[in-house]
Amino acid sequence: MSKTPPRLTSPREVAAYLKEKGMSPLKKFGQNFLCDENILHKIADAACPEGACVLEIGMGLGALTHVLAARASRLVTVEIDRGLIRAQREDIGLPDNAVLVEGDILETDLEAAAASFGDQPFYVCGNLPYYITGRILMLLLESLLPIQAITAMVQKEVADRLAARPGDSDYGALTALAGYYSAPETLFTVSSSCFYPAPDVDSAIIRIDLAHPAVTAVPFADYRRIVNAAFAMRRKTIQNNLRSIFGPETASVLESCGIRAAARAQELTPEQFACLAERERQK
Repeated sequence: MSKTPPRLTSPREVAAYLKEKGMSPLKKFGQNFLCDENILHKIADAACPEGACVLEIGMGLGALTHVLAARASRLVTVEIDRGLIRAQREDIGLPDNAVLVEGDILETDLEAAAASFGDQPFYVCGNLPYYITGRILMLLLESLLPIQAITAMVQKEVADRLAARPGDSDYGALTALAGYYSAPETLFTVSSSCFYPAPDVDSAIIRIDLAHPAVTAVPFADYRRIVNAAFAMRRKTIQNNLRSIFGPETASVLESCGIRAAARAQELTPEQFACLAERERQK
């Protein structure tokens, strides 16, 4: 056991601590530990107001956990790596207002995890593993839990896709699905030099406000079905992709929503996807 906990904002101390414990960052979990104190506080400030309830995805060694806990009234943090969990319990310690949930976020019962917040709405924050960013975001968007906002560290390339606008080449299904709630916003970028070990790419902090959905005409499930169908074959026109849903009436349905038959899915606004979802509900 370490005599004193490592300074989590020091890459050298983090590296030495992991070596002492016989551990190393695991690529399979996308582990790159953020060690920049200024960035940690910028993320926490953007993630939630003072006194909020917060769900953190990926505790890691706890650098962001402790900064978030200083702002939050209650924090639930989810971590899959048993070695990091052991380190937290033996050496580093959790803040008094934090609860640790051991497991894979994709398999975690979010409703049970959020039970610690009672009936209070909450905020989500975390450094998302790059290879499952989309799956995590969809899990949160589909949860129907009272999430106020998602603030996440993602690969910059993913942030560019999420923050794309209709007509941009990066605009995709995940962009449109997030757009049901609000246009995802890139807050700032984070250099790879701020991590131990340094990843091969830079990262960015994105925020999606879920408190006041931009689209209210149709349920999210109906909206999602249309978006997924529209992007099923990206190179095809919207008319071809939606023919399986609307059949011979596809052209007239598109016209009623102000959509060109030759348009492609990446050109449509969230309001137009919602219009199509409403037309499907009226069938």
